[in-house]
Amino acid sequence: MTGMDWTSAAGLLTGRVAIVTGASGGVGRGLARALALAGARVVVAARGPAGGQETVAQIQAEGGQGLFVATDVCDAEAVRRTVATTVQIFGGLDIVVHNAASTLARPTPLEEINDALWAEQAGVSLDALHHLAHAALPYLRGTGRGRFLVLSSAQGQHGGAMNPAYTALKAAQRGFVKALAREWGPHDIVVNALAPAALTDAAKAYLEADPERTREAMKSFPLGRMGDMRDDIGPAAVAMCSDLWRYVTGQTVNVDGGYYTAL
Repeated sequence: MTGMDWTSAAGLLTGRVAIVTGASGGVGRGLARALALAGARVVVAARGPAGGQETVAQIQAEGGQGLFVATDVCDAEAVRRTVATTVQIFGGLDIVVHNAASTLARPTPLEEINDALWAEQAGVSLDALHHLAHAALPYLRGTGRGRFLVLSSAQGQHGGAMNPAYTALKAAQRGFVKALAREWGPHDIVVNALAPAALTDAAKAYLEADPERTREAMKSFPLGRMGDMRDDIGPAAVAMCSDLWRYVTGQTVNVDGGYYTAL
């Protein structure tokens, strides 16, 4: 599979400013790079400076503008500082992408989930959404370009085996997106969720360890593969954050090579 021809997306987000949480690697890095390739100036909001700076370096190597801001999305004050820094440096805020996740994204049965693990996942999945929405609203409303995008999961739709906490919280995110879309619609802010099936480094390592496991797993994908973080998941995020999607709100869009339809 060849990479995405980004000339078709060039300029879709020119002049816009985006914050992407959890962008020090994985899907977040791919989304940050994609938004930058489409013309956005991107703030990489993450806890890890090494990974965050590497994301910025990749954005710059591809001709984009990026800035790393150390952020703990579970800390309301830290989120407010990140938004304020973004507005101070880039002059505004148009797009918020909440991608940050916790270790409970991996299969974890209920009896292994203690209160601390639950609180960690709930903090990243829900508390952070609350903090981001509060901090970003004054800058997103009334511009006609406000976009609030949440990275969700098909597990929040079909129920993830051996993963009750992650499944429940991803389902809650969908409810938050629907409610916010209705509340923020009069402010001309588009709110959606994206549920990807991305070939992260962790997923790649897991599959490559057992070729038979890979063959079986790919049977669940009508397109026969998991998506590249920048070139498959990224273009969908770019479109959802652009004027192309100005009349679509409150939706959860599965960007997964047909995985959800094959269940």
